[in-house]
Amino acid sequence: MRYFKVFGLVALAAAAVTAFAGSGTASATELTCSSGTMCSAATALHAESEGTVTFHPPIGDVNCTGSTFAGTTSNTGGPTETVSANLTTLTLTGCNATVHVFTAGTLEIHTRNMNADNNGTVTSNNFTFTIEFAGFHCLYKTVNTDIGTLTGSATTSATATLDIEAIVPREGGRSGAFCGSTAPWTGSYKFTSPDYLNVD
Repeated sequence: MRYFKVFGLVALAAAAVTAFAGSGTASATELTCSSGTMCSAATALHAESEGTVTFHPPIGDVNCTGSTFAGTTSNTGGPTETVSANLTTLTLTGCNATVHVFTAGTLEIHTRNMNADNNGTVTSNNFTFTIEFAGFHCLYKTVNTDIGTLTGSATTSATATLDIEAIVPREGGRSGAFCGSTAPWTGSYKFTSPDYLNVD
């Protein structure tokens, strides 16, 4: 009898865990481009930096006075998928070092929590760039890297923003260990398109 009681409790606990896991995967990740209207696939994204964008490799801080990125979403998201975007450009200007972007990569946008608050988190993949500074040469690349928080228009009461706080892994470079294993990336971007954007 005791065996059956224990077995029953284990089965009940397993069912609860399964139900909890199922509820997590059922939460939708979608972008809203206007109140109550889902952004379609191929929605154009464009953002400009607010102030200085900085990389912090061991060879010294690299400050860029301007930066933009642009691309389009590749899907609308839904109950079982997040929203992805292919970036066509990512520029860095006014830098105190030579920064060359090889590939802008892709972004993936996730709801920040199950009780959608119009904000989300963003990951980056295959953003590849070199930094040449003080005679050093370093190559970095995002690999499903969490890069920061997208704050929606419902929160900002204006256009959406993306606050960058990322740790970008080193991919290579002629200077080897002098480049360290990562380059932190900080800054803030303001979306200019679409002019209304939420994460649901």
